[in-house]
Amino acid sequence: MKNILLLALILGSLSSHAKLIDKIAGVINDNVFTLSEINRVRGTLKFRAEIAPFIYTKKSYTKSDILHLLQNNFIIKDKLAELGFVISDDSVESRITDTEKNLGLNRTELHSFLKSKSVSFNEYFELIREAMEFNIFNSRIISPLVTITDQELKNFYITKFATKNSKALSFKYKIVGFTISKSKILDSDLKRFPGILKEYKKSGNIPSIYSSLATSDLGTLAADDLPTVFAKALKNTTDNTFTKAIVKDGTVHVFYVVKRELAESADFLKKKPLIYNQLFQTRSQSIISAWFSKESLNYYIVNNL
Repeated sequence: MKNILLLALILGSLSSHAKLIDKIAGVINDNVFTLSEINRVRGTLKFRAEIAPFIYTKKSYTKSDILHLLQNNFIIKDKLAELGFVISDDSVESRITDTEKNLGLNRTELHSFLKSKSVSFNEYFELIREAMEFNIFNSRIISPLVTITDQELKNFYITKFATKNSKALSFKYKIVGFTISKSKILDSDLKRFPGILKEYKKSGNIPSIYSSLATSDLGTLAADDLPTVFAKALKNTTDNTFTKAIVKDGTVHVFYVVKRELAESADFLKKKPLIYNQLFQTRSQSIISAWFSKESLNYYIVNNL
């Protein structure tokens, strides 16, 4: 705090003799942010949003917004240090090296790329550190405060993605399959074939003309993984029942449903991580804002903008 007051006195003294080159834009504890620093961040916002979109979330920032952002980054760093999480230079260097390998760049090419973006390597280095710190902050501090239920995920899916043929919930079946060539079965027996199989299941006996019947335990299958004609037939069953006879590609199929359970559909499971991330981003923003409002009370903060 003494250092800040001393700096302010020096700058105040200089102001009476010459035009100041810079200005103190804001302070947090003993950390000073100058106007040139704020302007520098503001001039590289597009690049920063590409590297750390989860930090630079807004389309435009005022100078005061940027100062607030930098002060929040300070709070994050301080809080993580308190919890024992310190991102060392070696950790940042390792992350940059991994990025270079993934992009097929060497260090000289990376420098050239940064130069084309009007960003220095040191700025990039610290931006990577900020991104790493924010990710830890998000996972260790904010994430435990965000609650998203399965029902909320399903509701979001139904609202945004579900169609007549694409629903959040589906069925899965533990089934036994029975098959026989269509040429081996009498037309008059086709509709009553499930009844014949029901008697066969009870007695173990089947008419000799159907001795070529094949039986297979198909285990548990999701409706989404079955041909539509099979899924449609299974939809109307319950536990311990047979489906109607289905003719497909010259073969008669009948399924015995050992157990039917409601399950999340394949399409929902595929989109579930995306839905969770969208809900998390929306919900975490308000939680982050409230967290900073509370945490900032523990710091000496000045905003001169």
